[in-house]
Amino acid sequence: MPDRFRLAGETLTRLGALRWLRLNDERHPLYGYQQVPFLGWRFEEPRPENLQIVEEAMHRAPTQVDWRIDTSRRNWLLAPSRILSEGENPAASPGFDERVNLAMQDQDFCIRALSDLDMIIQTLNGLITAQEDQKQS
Repeated sequence: MPDRFRLAGETLTRLGALRWLRLNDERHPLYGYQQVPFLGWRFEEPRPENLQIVEEAMHRAPTQVDWRIDTSRRNWLLAPSRILSEGENPAASPGFDERVNLAMQDQDFCIRALSDLDMIIQTLNGLITAQEDQKQS
């Protein structure tokens, strides 16, 4: 999906204004291998219902790897569970970069996770549309 960043931003913006967005989904610029995909964002006004719909999309999407959402910091992070630690601040833990580097060595995992991320974004987009249609009825 060539416009993944744009689609992710447009989809999340439908839930509320974004202050920050980061999508790690590209190939390594020097070596060409696929990197571990994850999506980070911060709403100007984070609301529990926004988290609920993103979690619902994550659970409903047909994924090949396990995913989690880390909301322990002001930026929320949707990432494969494999790269998040347990406990407080899973993405800010000292081993995060090491887990990402280890996961990148498994290119099959990276490719499956990237496909999953596309499915999660598509599912979220569909859930938001259904929610909007319900409000209009």
